[in-house]
Amino acid sequence: MNKLIIASVGLIISYSTYAVEASIGRVVEVHGSGFISRDGKTKEIRKGDQLYPHSEIVVEHAGQVTFTDNADHRYHLGNSSSVAIGTNSVELRTGDVWFQSLNKTENYQLKTANALVDFQGGEAILSYDITKGKTQLMVINGMMKLSNIHTSELNLSVAEGNFSFIDLNYEAGAPRDPTPVGQKTYKQLVGMFHGVGPLDKKSEGVFNNHGETKREIASVHEETHAVTKHEVTHDVVQTSDEKPVPRNKDLEAYKAKMKQKKPAVAMCKPPTPSYKTAPMVVHIYGLKSATAPSTSSRMPASVKEEPATATKIENNDVKETDKLLQALKNL
Repeated sequence: MNKLIIASVGLIISYSTYAVEASIGRVVEVHGSGFISRDGKTKEIRKGDQLYPHSEIVVEHAGQVTFTDNADHRYHLGNSSSVAIGTNSVELRTGDVWFQSLNKTENYQLKTANALVDFQGGEAILSYDITKGKTQLMVINGMMKLSNIHTSELNLSVAEGNFSFIDLNYEAGAPRDPTPVGQKTYKQLVGMFHGVGPLDKKSEGVFNNHGETKREIASVHEETHAVTKHEVTHDVVQTSDEKPVPRNKDLEAYKAKMKQKKPAVAMCKPPTPSYKTAPMVVHIYGLKSATAPSTSSRMPASVKEEPATATKIENNDVKETDKLLQALKNL
């Protein structure tokens, strides 16, 4: 009896372990470098790696990873991006992911820190800026539901050829009304992914019919990380009513401006003083002129004495100076 119980428990443990370790997806393409983390262990990602629940994929700069799940979904993870894989959902931690679904019968979810995308068939590009806390969704094919992950009542449907975003600084976190995306913005976003195209080529025609006349369209992806042969450049998305200026022209214009010589500033010398030195004059009050006759009598204190005549001494007259010094000694 005891042996039977032990054997049953062993089968249950083995079955549970098998169920937990069951693979839910697989890595089908790797460009550049990246890593897979699970249960505190990290290894370099390789083509053919099996994916399990509670795993995280991190793609390094200028890299790209494509993986699938067992529900007919394909995910293209862009450079400097990261996702966490659940049993029935994928969470975009940061960066960009182009997801494609051939499953038109089952609901599936793609998450960010502040948004939730519900979809069945179709494909879209989802971006999450971790520094700004902003989620952006551009639907290429199909109809998808975008909602605030914290307040499910704040939601709307985004049709193909449109984009929307969720930002806590905009309308208290409500999804922005869907806006049509034109061909230029579409190509900018698609250009972030190397060798990836829409499942249905006719989907591109939807973007040709949209005229981008609002500058707000540029916020679909404010700083596009365009991946071409795994070389990353940074360009601002341009709307169709604007003429994009290549960055090399901006640089040349800046260099030309810096080479222009600034007008020299004339340094004015201080003018030479034109004044002449005046003869020194010393006035001694309370002393009568040294040339005036002296008097032995003094006036009473009650009588106000008029100031004596000032004695003038010129520095070129030695005799007058001597007389002044003698007068001072007699005081």
